[in-house]
Amino acid sequence: MLKFTLFKIPISVHWMFWLLAGFLGGGLQAQSAPDWHKVLVFMLAVFASILVHELGHALTGLKFGAGQAQIQLHGMGGVAQFGSGRMSRKQRILMTMAGPGASILLAIIFIFVAVNMLKGSPFDSYPKFLIAYFVDVMVTINIFWSIINLFPALPLDGGQILRVALGPEKIKLTCIVSFITLAVLGMLLWIKTRSLYNLMVMLFLGSYTWNLYQQIRER
Repeated sequence: MLKFTLFKIPISVHWMFWLLAGFLGGGLQAQSAPDWHKVLVFMLAVFASILVHELGHALTGLKFGAGQAQIQLHGMGGVAQFGSGRMSRKQRILMTMAGPGASILLAIIFIFVAVNMLKGSPFDSYPKFLIAYFVDVMVTINIFWSIINLFPALPLDGGQILRVALGPEKIKLTCIVSFITLAVLGMLLWIKTRSLYNLMVMLFLGSYTWNLYQQIRER
């Protein structure tokens, strides 16, 4: 497991994170050296994107007094965890929104980079081709993930915002909205991508919501 510290925040990266990033980057189909170079560039882009996203949560939480933060990158993405500090409802919502906000800002930065690259000749050498690929992946990942992540489905950021906004007394309503959102989102992703991986992700998210709903019913 890779461990390091950034902005005084402990960060750990599980080996499953790299495995999944390599899979999504086309590792199973890679045959030549250029193929593997693209896989590695994709993995680097995923790592940078998710790390910036979680830093958005962590740094905002620290500013609001949420306690010591730590970040874990794992097989399904990443999570920012905090100590025993407390935040108001407004602060919790802003802290949750800071993750997608950081991702969108990162996408905008790389869109400007892409526009400037188009003014020159980014494909006149192999290193520039890989840089252009990295920029393209950074823009795509951060825009796509920000859109998906803001849907009101648990445990996505959009679902967490809904959960905090409605409060604990309406957690059942949050679960119902989450189930409906995941069903619609899963159907749209299947129509668009025909990806079994996307369906597995939706099932994973659904299991989180289902377990939470069962806990509420048993109270």
